[in-house]
Amino acid sequence: MRLLLTALCCGKGERGPNLRRHCEVLARAAEAGCDLAVFPEMSLTGSAVPGDRPSRLVSLGHPAVLELTRATARTGVAACFGIAERGPDGLPRISQLVAAGGEILGVQRKRHLGAGEETFTAATGSTVFRLADVTFGVAICAEAGYAPAFDDAAAAGASLVLLPSAPGLYGPRRTDDASWQRGLDWWESAGLADARGHARRLGLWIALATQAGATMDEDFPGLAAVVDPYGEVTARLPDWREGTLVANIPC
Repeated sequence: MRLLLTALCCGKGERGPNLRRHCEVLARAAEAGCDLAVFPEMSLTGSAVPGDRPSRLVSLGHPAVLELTRATARTGVAACFGIAERGPDGLPRISQLVAAGGEILGVQRKRHLGAGEETFTAATGSTVFRLADVTFGVAICAEAGYAPAFDDAAAAGASLVLLPSAPGLYGPRRTDDASWQRGLDWWESAGLADARGHARRLGLWIALATQAGATMDEDFPGLAAVVDPYGEVTARLPDWREGTLVANIPC
């Protein structure tokens, strides 16, 4: 499977601009001959806190979701993208959608919530997807430290787990390269280190895509990377900045 992983700045509540950027990335993935483009957690809506901005939550039938889903048919590239979702039961959830050929193939909702996500509702149940003869699962950000998300995927036959993420950086806003580097160093010691451990433990490929840069009130550390079943990082973006990474996963 050929992947395009993106470290992307996702404006909070900026669904129109975010949609345009997603479509641009899909076009780039098509030019690179990719099967799947992997976007960060809550990439289409931007990170949301339901208690503060419930209007930022969207349903699976929202026009931006439908348009991005249609773009997978136009480009011939599948997409794994994230939303802050108003679920079918009316509850707020953090969800990652997999779409291909103009249809939503399925949804993985976040089962293990992180700090600051208390106003979301944790989901239950794990889903695996089949694309380009590869079975893969999805673990979302804080689930990097949650073994069942990876165990369940492996038990269902997955050889690859996608890890879309949006870990907000605590402390003062990032204002120079040194402060951004410290944020990236932390994420390498947390999410990426956890991914390497799960890869070694279960013999999985893991592909990471993280929100990058400054939004209106929060900074994100960036990073796109691929980890092989031995826990080695085989490809990655060099720093915290936005970018795309194309990699072949020989599952």
